[in-house]
Amino acid sequence: MSTVHAAEKSFFPPEPLDSRDRQILDLVCKYGKEGQSFNKLVEDAKPFASRSTFALRVERLQRLNYVEKLPDKERKQVKRIRGTLQVRILMWLVRRVRDDAADIEKLIVKKEVELSKKPKELSPQDIKAFKDFLKDTIERIEGIFSSVAAVAVTYGETAAGDILLPSVMESFRNLMLKLVSILKKNPELTKAFVVSKGKPPEETIKEAKAFLDEFGEELLEKLSPRLQSKKAVIEDIVKHPEKLGLFPSAVWT
Repeated sequence: MSTVHAAEKSFFPPEPLDSRDRQILDLVCKYGKEGQSFNKLVEDAKPFASRSTFALRVERLQRLNYVEKLPDKERKQVKRIRGTLQVRILMWLVRRVRDDAADIEKLIVKKEVELSKKPKELSPQDIKAFKDFLKDTIERIEGIFSSVAAVAVTYGETAAGDILLPSVMESFRNLMLKLVSILKKNPELTKAFVVSKGKPPEETIKEAKAFLDEFGEELLEKLSPRLQSKKAVIEDIVKHPEKLGLFPSAVWT
């Protein structure tokens, strides 16, 4: 087994996490590289975990290399708990996903309010404006899913599936419910529903190209065994960043 694959297996073993585990990881990683004492974390975790449950979960997460314990700088007998570097990076991405989804949701709510003030029968201009809005919204949602695919390639499918994907799916569900609410109130807008052709915005393509030019070859070399069968598709996307929108289907089908 290569060093890379051995590291991946060590960092993210194929032992699934549940929602409680993710809550604890979110809490622990909130304190960054300095970590936090067990007692303070237990106090913070009271809304969703008892002291004994928290202790058992932390021990399990430490065994799986998701969290680690280190001595307090001033009181050596006190152990501080923090997320491992890989997990802290992932939880940072989770927060980014949540923030992006929250921004999109605000725009959808704003559009819903705007439409509620229009005449009962929308004009062709209103429908076209909504079509443009919907196209941009779907492209931004696809960008969120592309981040899951990037995590799967960089850290392995276990990390993406256990930590990032559940957060993405919850955010995606909320966004789609908001869009469906608009369509229910304005049935004539269903004709404006567009399907993205998989090409992300130019700004995203530019950023992706810069990233892939720097790290693309290394990422391809470090593909996990389970992604080797999709290497040709991923390699094509690495060479052609404008196809970034195809990343999710390429990785998860």
